[in-house]
Amino acid sequence: MQYRHACAISATCLFSVASAPAGVEPPVNFGISKGVTYIQSADGVVTGGTDYSALFSLNSPVTDAFAAGTVTYAGPLSPIALFEVGNNVLGGTTWYSYSNIHATQEDLDAEVPATEYTFDYTGISVPSGNHPVTLRPTTFCPEVPELLGDTYSRFQAYKDDLSSDFTGWMNGFTDHPAANVSGAAIVIYDLSHSSLYYAQTFDPSETSFTIPGDSILPGYAYFGILYYSVSYSDDSGGVAGGSYSEGFTRYTNWFFNTRGPCPADLNGDGYVDDADFVIFVQAYNLLYCSDEFMPEKCPADLTNDGYVVDDDFVEFVPAYNQLLCDPL
Repeated sequence: MQYRHACAISATCLFSVASAPAGVEPPVNFGISKGVTYIQSADGVVTGGTDYSALFSLNSPVTDAFAAGTVTYAGPLSPIALFEVGNNVLGGTTWYSYSNIHATQEDLDAEVPATEYTFDYTGISVPSGNHPVTLRPTTFCPEVPELLGDTYSRFQAYKDDLSSDFTGWMNGFTDHPAANVSGAAIVIYDLSHSSLYYAQTFDPSETSFTIPGDSILPGYAYFGILYYSVSYSDDSGGVAGGSYSEGFTRYTNWFFNTRGPCPADLNGDGYVDDADFVIFVQAYNLLYCSDEFMPEKCPADLTNDGYVVDDDFVEFVPAYNQLLCDPL
């Protein structure tokens, strides 16, 4: 499975949402970021690093700011059409566009090089305009984010003691001397509704974290992200007091769940039988755990990846053949 980098949760993609005073032109913010994803599947096992992509972002803290937006530059994607991803009173108006996904940093840098980019936008509640920015050379940190020691395996067993604090370790990262807003974070999502359950930020040098007890709920599949972002922000680099931000972020993802000892017992009656198969088929046809019609907690997602697909059926069949749940 390929991932675009989850820049929406990175510091480089967060903009000020303070409202402009009456009669004052609202600020317009711009951002370009690059990211690469990895998967941690066991203690000491991190793979991937072949999903490099870039994100272009346009934002204003007011609603209905833009009618259209593009990014032009001397490169193969130009012109890049932006599309709306958010429009509300809390976050203002945000438009994005992505590069292609590449197997190497070199391929991404060839498509999205260090050069000048011009954002052109047609305004609604902000004046229309165009604004040039210059993307610096790529500066990912050298370290790949990793849960150290037995942290990964203890996440898998955490469902047995959710009321206790969870302390884990990570490797930290080397910041770039010119970066001014770099940071790390752990973010945990509930896969059944793609909702944020827990987030904690760190300085680059920090190597441990603690999740307070009862922050994670029982009965769910979770998706964790540990990311290291070398980030830059120019608070006067936008329009009308807006900013320009850049970020180069490595993301390591992992999965865990807080379900009981017999996950394939989808209706909780102590058996894995035809009734559970009916529930599984319905979920399989919906595919996405985030679908509004998916049963609560997406129990048929037995592989904890946010989808109900063939891999989940492979996990379901042995339990179905066994029939009786055996917590031992």
